[in-house]
Amino acid sequence: MSRYLISKIIALLAGLVLLLIAFNHNSSSIYYISGQAYGTSWSVSSSEYIADHHKEEIKNIINDIDFVASNYKPESEISKINMNYSEYQFVSSDLFNILKIAKVVELESENFYNIMLGKVSSNLGFSPNFGNKLLQKNISTFDLDEKNTSLIRYSDNWFDLSSIAKGYAVQKIHDYLESNNLINHLIDIGGEIIISGNKHGDPWNIGIQNPLSDIDNSTITINNSDHNFLAIATSGEYRNFKFDKDGNKITHTIDPNTLTSINNNILSVTVINESSATYADAYATAFNAMGMKKAIDIANKNNVAIMVIYKNDDVIDIIFSDKWYDLFA
Repeated sequence: MSRYLISKIIALLAGLVLLLIAFNHNSSSIYYISGQAYGTSWSVSSSEYIADHHKEEIKNIINDIDFVASNYKPESEISKINMNYSEYQFVSSDLFNILKIAKVVELESENFYNIMLGKVSSNLGFSPNFGNKLLQKNISTFDLDEKNTSLIRYSDNWFDLSSIAKGYAVQKIHDYLESNNLINHLIDIGGEIIISGNKHGDPWNIGIQNPLSDIDNSTITINNSDHNFLAIATSGEYRNFKFDKDGNKITHTIDPNTLTSINNNILSVTVINESSATYADAYATAFNAMGMKKAIDIANKNNVAIMVIYKNDDVIDIIFSDKWYDLFA
């Protein structure tokens, strides 16, 4: 056998080895993109290659929703609406979609969900007032004109979309990836999560944090081994709180019935929805405001999967709705 032929065979074998290595790498790789937005971190993990133009579109979606729903940007759509009261206003399709889901959750939660508490939130120091003196005298809501994609307001109370905007952005990213045949991914914006498809044949795993732990210990692990899609949202006051000058604890979540910070036995609520991260995000806040017993009653009435970690005297306990057991039986 000639040296030329031997060298050709060696080169061919080397090429096959490199090809095999590349194949094994691609069959186990996780592609990752991350950043900062909405005052928190976000990430997308995928077992499928995410091309640069998809990465840019993901960033565009996040930025677009920020300029629709942020209370911290005076130029955002919702800030302009807050500071320029009108009974009837045309709104963008994204804002209309957010408001439409918020209205459904408001009604199903028996008014424990209300996105028009922005003035209260600002007065408690959880959102800006842009130099305005804010006084909220009543509990007001809103309606929608679907035919004209418009908002109908009954007061000058401010909107606060912090309990729903991240979930909406997570859902939009998922919908975009799915429309481009990228179905195997985990999307996380500040704890609002979608797990879709699989991780090279294995399920995605999500740990729900123990709200009383100083380290990232998980109380329970969720995976989608039996579900192609799960949206997961957790709400709790174990991190987002402060104390007033008298030493009273002030929490971010507001009880719409009293216009004050919630004070109940719930430490955290996790909601799982099989179709929408937006619903999961909004529902988590609603259930958090109710207290444990009311939350379980409403969840069972509306067939919503929730896990409540609550304090019973000095004992920490966990309770699940009926739908949760249906999902993970």
